[in-house]
Amino acid sequence: MKVNVIGCGLSGVTAAILLKEQGHDVEIFETRNHIAGNCYDEKQDGVTVHKYGSHIFHTNDEDVWEFLNRYTKFNDYKHKVRANTKEGLLSIPFSKKTEEQLGRDLTPEEIKDLLFVDYSERHWGIPWSDLPKSISRRVPNKRADYDDRYFTDKYQGIPENGYTEMFNSMLDGIKVNLGVDKECYKNLKGDMMVWTGTISQYFNDSFGHLPYRSLRFEHTKTKRDETKFSYELGAVINECNKKPFNRTMDSAVYLNEKPEYTILTKDYPEEYEKGKNEPIYPKPFNGGTEIYDKYKTAASAEKNVIFLGRLATYKYLDMWMAVKQVMTKLKE
Repeated sequence: MKVNVIGCGLSGVTAAILLKEQGHDVEIFETRNHIAGNCYDEKQDGVTVHKYGSHIFHTNDEDVWEFLNRYTKFNDYKHKVRANTKEGLLSIPFSKKTEEQLGRDLTPEEIKDLLFVDYSERHWGIPWSDLPKSISRRVPNKRADYDDRYFTDKYQGIPENGYTEMFNSMLDGIKVNLGVDKECYKNLKGDMMVWTGTISQYFNDSFGHLPYRSLRFEHTKTKRDETKFSYELGAVINECNKKPFNRTMDSAVYLNEKPEYTILTKDYPEEYEKGKNEPIYPKPFNGGTEIYDKYKTAASAEKNVIFLGRLATYKYLDMWMAVKQVMTKLKE
């Protein structure tokens, strides 16, 4: 059976591999001029730069971990995040270490106000009070220990040669077409299609604009400062204040690269506008879920089309979740 996969990100590539293993003839079509979707990284002046923001792999799922380890080895990077607040730089999530840095404990309400309100309002573009509980209740509980890792999953790290190289290995023997027209899928011949783009695009926005938040990335070459960013301290500082950007990231940290100058990345949240920027975070509020439900109903009636991934299923998925979703769906 000939299968056309639309999208060369993690969901599309995982689907292509599993379908090829089932004996199908698989071909990938990607509108960008590179593989790996938002996981894409590239060398700039000796630094492996995450072009679309910070990507840290973490999971407790044995099947997902085993699958990706066929194509790469992961280093032992443990993600640590500090928050830039009115109280100074603090380790997050809030733990005994944060309490020690502050010199006092905080109530859950104080933690929310110090670490979450400004960041979340900027990220989503609406007041905290208007955020749905599905988002506002994500404020984590205080940790009762000194563990300052952002993720506590059993498995975590960065592909030791970067994400793009991992994808190159994953795509061995699979034909990939880059830089294709966004409408090319309408003219493809095949027995089945895997769609990983926005579900609204597949249906020509027939049920209206599906809302997302986007990010604008600013990459700046600067002298490296290991007092701010290092393999031990972490690669990311979140701005829990009124600044216009969400975070600053030092790409050199992830692979423990040691250049004199590094690439710092800042990401600025903005509303998704079709044709102007990329959809990144589904907005399951203010009508977003209701619009998606109409597309989902239409998708269920499509024969020989499988909708996979964050954009096609209107869910924010961590990387491991994207892989697991594909594994689960293709077993049905």
